[in-house]
Amino acid sequence: MSEVKFAENILYIGDVKIPFANRIMQLKKDEDKIFILLHIPPKKELEYDDCHNIYCYDCTGKEVWQIGQRPKGDDTVFTMINLIESVLYANDFLGRRFSINKENGIVENMNITK
Repeated sequence: MSEVKFAENILYIGDVKIPFANRIMQLKKDEDKIFILLHIPPKKELEYDDCHNIYCYDCTGKEVWQIGQRPKGDDTVFTMINLIESVLYANDFLGRRFSINKENGIVENMNITK
């Protein structure tokens, strides 16, 4: 995989430069995919992209997906992503943890964290 790094709101994959509307908060790599979590400023009127602030790119810099709707449709901003034993998880402000299909960005399961 090409070198992957970020600065503020720009993702660099090798020589490819990908700008985002908001600052990059987290980056996780797994095999041939790069997962990005964007920081959403507090007290902002939320739009679709704000509540779907996780993206996946391949090693060439092509966008694979933007995270999909949650099963209940009660969207809020995601605050953290993790890769645990090759499973992608995302947490939101309400303390919920979702498992995400790494191939298509579909939210598959939800757990309440304690």
